[in-house]
Amino acid sequence: MSRPLKKDATYEDLCAVPENFVAEILGGELYAFPRPAPRHSLAASVLGGKLTGPFHIGENGPGGWWLLDEPDLHFNSDVLVPDIAAWRR
Repeated sequence: MSRPLKKDATYEDLCAVPENFVAEILGGELYAFPRPAPRHSLAASVLGGKLTGPFHIGENGPGGWWLLDEPDLHFNSDVLVPDIAAWRR
């Protein structure tokens, strides 16, 4: 992990990061990373596509899940942006 850009960061600090970066706040520290390379994005898209049928739609699988690409997840003061996230609905 890289060094934090700012300590005691706020959501406003996160929003000020340029759009070509993924920004997160962990333990009050602001981190920013360049957007993923095309190969990384393709891998995440393919994985999401494979999970959608069985988990979101229920084709040959349990269904009943919401799958999202790169959501902003807010946990108290932390803001995380995973490649893929899923919730049982």
